[in-house]
Amino acid sequence: LHPTLVVTAGVAGDGALATALQPLPPAVWRRFLPQLERFRVGDVHWLARQDPWVAREFFGGQGDAPEGAVGAHAGLVVGLLRGGDWTLLGTVKMMVAGPDAPHPEQLRVAGSLVRHLGARLGHDALQALADRRQARLQRLQEAGASLPRSLDEGEILRDLVRHVQRAIPADGVAVFAPDLGAGTLVTLLRVVQGVERPLAERPLPEGIVAEVARTGQVLRVGDREADRQRERAGLPPLALLAECPDLPGPGSVVAVPLRVGPRLLGVLLVHHGERDVYGGEEEDVLATLAALAATAVTNARRYAESERERRTTEALADVARAVGESLRPGEVLRLILRHAVSLLGAQGACIALREHDYLHIVAGVGSGGVLAGVHLPLHGCLFGQVVRGHEQLLLNDLAAVPDGLAAVHRLAPLERLLSAPLITSRGAVGAIAAFNRPRPFGDDDLRLLQRLADQVAVAIVNARLFDEVERATREWRMVFDASASGMLLLEEALTVRRCNSRAAALCGRDIAACLGRPLAELLEPVAPGGTRLVERLAQAAQGAGHPVRDTLPLPDGRLLGVQVAPLPGTAGVVTLDALPAPRGD
Repeated sequence: LHPTLVVTAGVAGDGALATALQPLPPAVWRRFLPQLERFRVGDVHWLARQDPWVAREFFGGQGDAPEGAVGAHAGLVVGLLRGGDWTLLGTVKMMVAGPDAPHPEQLRVAGSLVRHLGARLGHDALQALADRRQARLQRLQEAGASLPRSLDEGEILRDLVRHVQRAIPADGVAVFAPDLGAGTLVTLLRVVQGVERPLAERPLPEGIVAEVARTGQVLRVGDREADRQRERAGLPPLALLAECPDLPGPGSVVAVPLRVGPRLLGVLLVHHGERDVYGGEEEDVLATLAALAATAVTNARRYAESERERRTTEALADVARAVGESLRPGEVLRLILRHAVSLLGAQGACIALREHDYLHIVAGVGSGGVLAGVHLPLHGCLFGQVVRGHEQLLLNDLAAVPDGLAAVHRLAPLERLLSAPLITSRGAVGAIAAFNRPRPFGDDDLRLLQRLADQVAVAIVNARLFDEVERATREWRMVFDASASGMLLLEEALTVRRCNSRAAALCGRDIAACLGRPLAELLEPVAPGGTRLVERLAQAAQGAGHPVRDTLPLPDGRLLGVQVAPLPGTAGVVTLDALPAPRGD
């Protein structure tokens, strides 16, 4: 009943006749239709001006006119244009302003014209509907083939916007990701008049997107029928564009959820500057496109997640290999930080190790490179909180804690921070941190950083153990070489692996000439029978599990003290001492 097209012909005549021919609003027609049945003549309705109700409703209350005057027997012939399924397509009003009322034959002809006109309009409307649905079906098929081709979420959303603009009239299209729990609204993509217009993350307003996210139902605003249904249901009116305040209004909006099962991925919102543009057909088209896009986005996110897992696995394998191959932590720490920056998309990262009551930043990459060498207090610092409490830290708004990293802020201003402790069997030895990226850090990022922190802790423990072993080895070598007694470390085949200067002097050679030589070649020329004595003592020492000692006479009358101490993986450690000759009685 809402007039979308008005066609007129002829001259209206006086004021009352002109008033009768004016288009009527739908609410008036809905009130008139039940009353017209009593005026039916065949396929039309003859509304004589003399009838009080007709005069009041159509002629402005002017029912009487002088006899013989123009319009004395005036009236309206009203025809209802109906389609094949008796759907009301429109109305026809024909003014009769002659001196006589219309003849029944004239009304029959008029009714025939109205009936044929309704049939033709119905046919044309069905044809237009069929053509429109065929075109939309073709576009839906194209969208069904196009959307799943890409595994990039951004490209899928842009493709969705293109298909929406081809399928239905639209001045603006936007895809939002509302978070009802956090009360935030993220704009995934927004296109207005063919131009992308990004919007920053902001609080979720009470409007169309919030209601669609809560209910999971398609919502249409700016349409008479939909607005009337909402009013009858007692629901409050919605702001047309609370989510996009820069678009012109009022207009028409239709919003559909992007869902995969019970999971809400986003809300697709389409806007047009005029009212009453969208109806049930547009809802169905958008719902179909949204379902196709939701499936494609889900596949893209799963692929992206698998790619992230693959990169994470490869990075952790690379780190583990580096940790296992190198006992020098410097390059390993920088490798771990480079992987952290790459996997998390951060602008910088650093590692701080505990030194008594301070934390020493020993390595940094990206914007954290300038922090290397900085010392931070263990108490009163966010990194210190991580180390002391063995707890992870995730802050997406460091402005709320401006004094937590004052020394760091002067060198590298931080906006978002992610930190995890380096935990060993002896407690936390430091912390690793990544900071600053466009989007907020999440729990998945924190878990990944903790896995890298565990590798850092292993690298630190290995390096410290290596330093302890190396220091002990240096001490042992110094003692071995500085001993006043001759000392030989023998392989199981009784070849010399190591000896000190005193042992080489007793054998009459230098150290280089002793290494790798059989014991018999060195000992027999100066102490005949010494090799057999060493073999016997070595077997006894291994059996007893403690050093065994004996003496051997030398050709010059002195004695050679020989002691063999067991050592796993060798024949033993041989100690040689030249003893003075025994005095006679």
